[in-house]
Amino acid sequence: MSADWPLPTAPAPDAADLAHWGEPVVAAVGQQDAATPAAARAAHPLLDLLGQLALVLQATAPGGVRRQTGWWGRLLGRDVEGELDARDWQSRLGVLLAQTDVAAQALREQSSRYPTAQATALDAARAIQRWADAGAAQLSTLPAQLQPVLAQRVDHLRRLAAVRQLEAGQWQLLFEQDSALLARSQRITETLLPAWRQAVLARRAGDQQQRNQQAAQLQAQITAELASAQLDSTDPQTRLTPFKEITP
Repeated sequence: MSADWPLPTAPAPDAADLAHWGEPVVAAVGQQDAATPAAARAAHPLLDLLGQLALVLQATAPGGVRRQTGWWGRLLGRDVEGELDARDWQSRLGVLLAQTDVAAQALREQSSRYPTAQATALDAARAIQRWADAGAAQLSTLPAQLQPVLAQRVDHLRRLAAVRQLEAGQWQLLFEQDSALLARSQRITETLLPAWRQAVLARRAGDQQQRNQQAAQLQAQITAELASAQLDSTDPQTRLTPFKEITP
């Protein structure tokens, strides 16, 4: 993706102009601003729904929720509350799965825009860097007393370009995280969960102990997938400074 960014011009030999040299590209990039990676997070609703789904599965085994609750939680009655909530959700499993599909589609639609945002950020970084390089090349042509003014501006432009490059990397990371979450969600809802439900329904037929073991194994797989999804979807630790907050 390439935008028609303003091209570098020869800096005017005036301190006031030099202090704002490169402003055309800075203004153009600011007008192109979209949501920052930190704000573009639609993954949490899907994670919450998958967590509720895991709670429903735990309720199928006697004391399932209670075994997941520490002694302090049991003392406060949270284990009983959890089982009651899970049993309520169990009767609404179809609704929960439908909500999960809607949340997954919302995440899929949002993350499909990340590659464009990444390309825009990279293109903006290159445009700003062109101005920084052009200014650095012109330093020696200026009077000695004006060179520090332009040098400071060049340094500022380089920092702006670095911020855009960092932003592009974060868009890529978000895209990878959400793609992994969507793949795990699909595996849970389309492969593991149907197999688990079949095992639960078949408990009354054949070897009940074997069916219970099979259901427990599938539940453990679903729980592991959810734990991995939660870990993979952790927000990047690097804080991105908003472009508009950077001042010379």
